Amino acid sequence: MIIIQKSYFQPITRAHCCLWLSFFLLFVCVSCSGIQTGLRDGGSDAALLASSDSLNDESCLCLDDGIGPEDNFWLAEALVESEDDDSTLTVFLDYLEEMGASASGTLPATAADAEIELQARTGARYHFPIVMNAKVRHFISYFSTVQNRFMHHSLARSHRYLGMMRKVLRDHDIPEELAYMVLIESGFKTHAYSRARACGPWQFISATGRRYGLKINAWVDERRDPVKATYAAAAYLCDLYTMFDSWYLAAAAYNAGEGKIQRAMRRHKTDDFWQMARFRYLKRETREYIPKLLAAIMIAKEPEKYGFTDIEYEEPFTFDLVEVDDATDLKVLAWASGARVEEIRKLNPELTYWCTPPKVKDYELRVPAGTGPHCQSALLNLPPEKRITFRKHRIRQGDSLSTIARRYHTGIGQIKELNGLRNNRIRAGRDLLIPVRVAGRGSVVFDKQIYRSGTPATLAYSPSGRRYSGKTTRYRVRRGDSLWKIARRYNLRVADLQRWNGLGRKTAIKPGQMLKLTPGSSIKRKHSGVVKASKKKRAQKKVVTLRKGDNLWRISRRYKVSIADLERWNKLQAKAILQPGQRLILYR
Repeated sequence: MIIIQKSYFQPITRAHCCLWLSFFLLFVCVSCSGIQTGLRDGGSDAALLASSDSLNDESCLCLDDGIGPEDNFWLAEALVESEDDDSTLTVFLDYLEEMGASASGTLPATAADAEIELQARTGARYHFPIVMNAKVRHFISYFSTVQNRFMHHSLARSHRYLGMMRKVLRDHDIPEELAYMVLIESGFKTHAYSRARACGPWQFISATGRRYGLKINAWVDERRDPVKATYAAAAYLCDLYTMFDSWYLAAAAYNAGEGKIQRAMRRHKTDDFWQMARFRYLKRETREYIPKLLAAIMIAKEPEKYGFTDIEYEEPFTFDLVEVDDATDLKVLAWASGARVEEIRKLNPELTYWCTPPKVKDYELRVPAGTGPHCQSALLNLPPEKRITFRKHRIRQGDSLSTIARRYHTGIGQIKELNGLRNNRIRAGRDLLIPVRVAGRGSVVFDKQIYRSGTPATLAYSPSGRRYSGKTTRYRVRRGDSLWKIARRYNLRVADLQRWNGLGRKTAIKPGQMLKLTPGSSIKRKHSGVVKASKKKRAQKKVVTLRKGDNLWRISRRYKVSIADLERWNKLQAKAILQPGQRLILYR
């Protein structure tokens, strides 16, 4: 290193002024031509320190942006090799440093900041490139004061998943510090849900989650699974780093989308995140994403240094895996493993309902560590009448609990108990979870050793209204009644009421009128012979092709059948629109 004596600058002559003017012009040329990158590759120790001192909120010179772990060790060797390498520019930068300025003309950062960055560059402390500037210091203060409670609870939850996440990222050659993206994304909550409909600890939207292999359906949402979501996030980050060759831009693209970052690069003609953050093209959330991440990493590395003490860290995420055939109630799994239902739910946050997905063979489920073998053997030895599976049924118009129970060979009482129904009223468009035995038919047998009576399912709802026991056969019409209200009150179909009472589609009912509520009480025909003949004719199937202007009323008049029968035979809705050429089935 060349040491410049003060006498070298005294006395100042015209020749000296010319010399310093030449140095100044040389420095301007170097700055404009981008030789600063060359300094990073082959420059001296003093040049690197001068560049690190110049990092502040105004310049935001991030020499480490895009440098991976292997590059940090390469820089460490480069610093040792360049100790004896001096140049005129290095001497000039040393002189500026002695005079209290930096290469960018701003005041240097503190000694602590320079030490943090130097350790980060040499790989001695971090694998992820660390920059300390005014924005990072701001968010360190913000997390330590305004968001102190959030950060405290997030750090406590982090130890449950952090070990697993760091290992997955390390296996994919990703800086382990990127696991703290989960801290600013969701606070390590598995059920976190954002306004943009992003879900889970890594806050995947559904499209990106499906792109990286996460299943999202009515039964499971694997975005909430900490293990599967971490593998998906690692694959996504690898693709982003391959695309941008910068971990800062990869993390920013994770937040804003790769298309947004690509457009920002073209718009501002730079691949430096800090330069992009000066403009408003990127949303404020994205511009602050990297400073927040850097602040979170530094706080998580040394929480006591920033005032986070007495943190009660959660136990690590440990479990055993068991294989479950078809849908199985979590209560059965809790009984088989000797654990509580809450523990099974916490270990399997991807499950949407209180049972495993139906029609999935060998579904892997997590149980508390050490209980796997016992749980697996208990499930294998569980008799079919005690092992219950489930089906999801969307209620359609005309459905009743009795017809649904007959369809799935189960009991009405079991359906009501599992779905929290207090009466037999159900509404079209709602979902029911139907208990189904693995083998055999008939009603499901609830074992007291496994089930507790009266526990509602996730889809439980409590509709109000009068319960129809089936004993009432007549109803007297009151003021304000309509066929729709009566059918809704007694869980019947309007078409059935019309057919049982001989009412037309537009026939009005009057207060005091008596209506039949059961099919056995339908109006008798005067000419029994005609009725028998019509029944005999209806046994023959006939296919009718609709012509222009046809509707259900005209078809019913033409072939002497009821509109309700036409709707039932062809599974038509009440207000279905018919088209010419459409075929209808009827029986005459």
